[in-house]
Amino acid sequence: MTPCGSNMEDDLWTDNEQAHWLAFDQLSGPGLGVQRIKLLYDRLQSLAAAWTASRDQLRSLGIFSTEMIDAFVEKRKSIDPAALLDTVRKANIQAYPLFHPMYPMRLREIHDPPIILYINGSLTPDDMLYAVGVVGTRRPSSYGNKYAKEISRNLASAGATVVSGMAVGIDSLAHWGAIEGGGKTVAVLGCGPDVCYPSGNRPLFKALTSGEHGAVVSEFFPGTKPEPWRFPARNRIISGLSKGLAVIEAGETSGSLITAKIAFEQNREVFALPGRVDNPMSRGTNKLIGSHTAHVLTSHEDILNELRWASVKSNGQLPPVVVELYGKEKDVFELISAEPVHFDHLIERSGLQAGELSATLTMLELAGMVERLPGDWYSRETTSFMSK
Repeated sequence: MTPCGSNMEDDLWTDNEQAHWLAFDQLSGPGLGVQRIKLLYDRLQSLAAAWTASRDQLRSLGIFSTEMIDAFVEKRKSIDPAALLDTVRKANIQAYPLFHPMYPMRLREIHDPPIILYINGSLTPDDMLYAVGVVGTRRPSSYGNKYAKEISRNLASAGATVVSGMAVGIDSLAHWGAIEGGGKTVAVLGCGPDVCYPSGNRPLFKALTSGEHGAVVSEFFPGTKPEPWRFPARNRIISGLSKGLAVIEAGETSGSLITAKIAFEQNREVFALPGRVDNPMSRGTNKLIGSHTAHVLTSHEDILNELRWASVKSNGQLPPVVVELYGKEKDVFELISAEPVHFDHLIERSGLQAGELSATLTMLELAGMVERLPGDWYSRETTSFMSK
């Protein structure tokens, strides 16, 4: 059976495995964060196995204290993994665990990625290759209104995906601008992916969740209501999904400055729209520029040039880099697409021995043709090739 919401045929992400990732995502309390989840999966290669492990088995892993193990064993009695999976499916939500091949690669690399990314709409790895966050104040000036939509529209027309938070103000303008530009846009929510917040953004929510224009994403389980503490947490996802972050207008205490700080810490390029010194909503962006935290942003081309995306076409594809491949490298490369494939499946499909396949994949990595992902998954880089 396929993973919830996925078309992939791989057997490594069964319903049972995904259900238990959902179950671990429901656990609360100290010691059960993403870093220990990573360790568990690395040791056992299955959270389904971890869920049913005995106290002695869990203790032998050397990951949890006795108190943590006791709390986990007690807590799991009240959680039904299969019921969680059923809830997600009935809500028509895709739920991708941290090491699932459809989980955005860039987001996986941050310090504290979501254990599960819940998606309402349409979002593929290709959509996120060229992603730019656009954020700003909820009370923009006419100047901010103009440039939020214009920059987002032009980014989308150039093939970039615009990421924001669906708040009123700059966020909403960025999403609508991307839609007007004929591109994709992603809204990161501080509530469940099936909950429209703010309620006044229902037309935008419907446009995104239809799948035609992008998606709504969240780290929170379907049905989770918005609470103030959830919104700062989602800022790291906005920047984590993006290669660069554009701040359009922001006051001195704006939450957008927090997002910019996180983006900077995540090694993302930060851009800020300069504004008049007497405009309170430009004080934050001017400060970012003055402290050399952000590049000066005057048009979408500043972002494309700095990120070396200046040649992105209107269809979102970079002009192909021509690389000549021969023999085994060519055969293996043809088995890999933008949608990740597992090493074990490549063994079956290529007929190569593990050592020979590993060497071939290494050569493709060195050539910049293939990227290795956590868990022995492989996907194509954004290049093409000529074969002989």
